[in-house]
Amino acid sequence: MIRQTCVAGLFYESDESLLTRNIESMIDSINDESISDEATIKSIVVPHAGYVYSGRTACYAFNELAKDDLPETFVIIGPNHTGIGDRLSLSTSKKWNTPLGDIDVDVEFINKLNEVDLNCTLDESAHIREHSIEVELPFLQYIANRKNQDFKIVPIIIKYQHPQLCKDLARSIHEASKQLDRKIIIIASTDLTHYEDADTAKFYDSKVMKAIENMDSDELFKQIVEYDITMCGYGPTITAIEYSKLIGAKKSYILKYSNSGDVSGDYDSVVGYTSAMIR
Repeated sequence: MIRQTCVAGLFYESDESLLTRNIESMIDSINDESISDEATIKSIVVPHAGYVYSGRTACYAFNELAKDDLPETFVIIGPNHTGIGDRLSLSTSKKWNTPLGDIDVDVEFINKLNEVDLNCTLDESAHIREHSIEVELPFLQYIANRKNQDFKIVPIIIKYQHPQLCKDLARSIHEASKQLDRKIIIIASTDLTHYEDADTAKFYDSKVMKAIENMDSDELFKQIVEYDITMCGYGPTITAIEYSKLIGAKKSYILKYSNSGDVSGDYDSVVGYTSAMIR
């Protein structure tokens, strides 16, 4: 079974050449400041809005991925926007399609993760109309094509974003990767504050980004609860932080912050975006 695109032509271009040129243009336009850190990338945090709004911000993290050899597998974790599916839904498709071609799913990893984490369910229903994973895939395909490397994906949608469930998922991902001797990187897909004015959004989002920078998932959740921050993918972010620490991460970087008003000109109601990297 091939999971077909659901937001091509809406969130990003449906034409292969136009999509490639857009990604290339966004990556070429970013301020590429060299980060002096020899540690390997453990995870990244990237937004999932339409490319016109958050694509350039996402490119800051994907550009860092492009500087190293790619792993065998990217574990891509997104929040559930549709309300369809189970608490932790693992894709059952063998491939995912985008305008840039098909991507193989790491079925062996999916099955191992389903075996070691009792909260996981083999459930394609959560993935069919969900955009939070799909929008990250063309970026990966672009950099992989540029590097002439192959990769597989493990798509996971989190509906029930309880911190303990997300920490358990991080441990399960670590265990599965050890048992399979698989090199992986986690991609956590999330937008930040939704539909506040730009100053309020920046105030809230600064608290989220500080917690990410400190690799403190407990503080992240505490700030979300205390300020009622409408970050849609805090669960994937918690999982990325906890997994990264399990495999020895020492430092986290906030690479870029922006909001939708930077494009629309409407700063009265914005969505915040960040690109982060944990090494």
